[in-house]
Amino acid sequence: MQLIRNNILKFLSRYADDDKKLIRAFDKLIKKEGGQVCSVILHVLTHLDLDAERAETYWREIISHHEKMANALGREVNLRTAICDYFCSVRKSLKSPVVVEIKVFEEKLKSLQYDMLTGLYTRSSFDEALVKEVARAERYEVDLSLLFFDIDNFKKINDTYGHIAGDYVLKSVSQIIIKAIRTSDIAARYGGEEIVIILPTTGKVDALALGERIRNKVQKVKLEHDGKKINVTMSGGVASYPIDANQSTDLIEFADKALYMAKGSGKNKICTYSEDKRRYLRINFNRQIQVRPLGFSDKLESMEAFTKDLCEAGLLFESESKMDIGTKVQLHIPVVSSVIQSLILGTVVRVEAYNSHQYDIGVAFLEMDKVTRKEVTSYLASHLIKAYH
Repeated sequence: MQLIRNNILKFLSRYADDDKKLIRAFDKLIKKEGGQVCSVILHVLTHLDLDAERAETYWREIISHHEKMANALGREVNLRTAICDYFCSVRKSLKSPVVVEIKVFEEKLKSLQYDMLTGLYTRSSFDEALVKEVARAERYEVDLSLLFFDIDNFKKINDTYGHIAGDYVLKSVSQIIIKAIRTSDIAARYGGEEIVIILPTTGKVDALALGERIRNKVQKVKLEHDGKKINVTMSGGVASYPIDANQSTDLIEFADKALYMAKGSGKNKICTYSEDKRRYLRINFNRQIQVRPLGFSDKLESMEAFTKDLCEAGLLFESESKMDIGTKVQLHIPVVSSVIQSLILGTVVRVEAYNSHQYDIGVAFLEMDKVTRKEVTSYLASHLIKAYH
């Protein structure tokens, strides 16, 4: 979204005295990026917060209103004048508009919205945006995810190479993130070396995939300051609406908890939030399952394992192979006499050794389709009913 905003500001400056060229430039951008451009145009010019569909309708009406004003007056009318008249007289969304040079306004706004070092949004901008995005996700019944990053060993980087080098690392990591996200995503500096990303219409698995891509890019980037090479890694946590939380404050808390899980399990990892397993009723579930670790290597192979128990949130199985906390896995689970063929993804959240060659592995489910979830839930319900009769 920031790239779109920058283009709009560039056009406004370049075509300040030529509305025809300005409108043509806007139309090309709208054709390329869609109705969200209209939202940004009207937000820049009026500071009204409009969804893409409504903004696109208003923009078409404004262009028509602009032409009607010019015809009625018999002379050219500035586009900004037409916009002001439209929102004051037609839509009546503005009550007492103030005239201010856009460059002056944007400079002031930028100092409030954007972190000067990183170019990311500020904490206050993030807090406001997250509340709006959660409300939007609830209104339209779509997914929303939050990625919470922290640069590993950042204090050591400052202590070893100096604070100027630390600023350089933070700025470089931020640029990697800005280039990796979509225009609709919102990346902000949460505090110190912590960075958060709001991912509208994004489920947990896709958020996890983005987190892994960013983590991998940061790990591979070659940074050098004052002739010294600096190796950088980062850890991250993911929480999603509505599967993990329905409130913005809970999303932040749970993504932060997932981040601390990643930190505690060796750093340079992305972990997903999963609720305490004790909140779910578990049943004994002794089955042979197929487990396949997911990752960037083609050498990762499926293995057979034996489950111990099952709940709606995940399962516990025993294995001869140790797995790291945070490992992402694909599961095929037999229920009753059939094998669920659809994709079930999970993340390892618990590893306990009970002898030198056997491990208990706890997996929290990340994503399954409605049919699979219904089958698992029905299976659990039928066995719980039998247990109580």
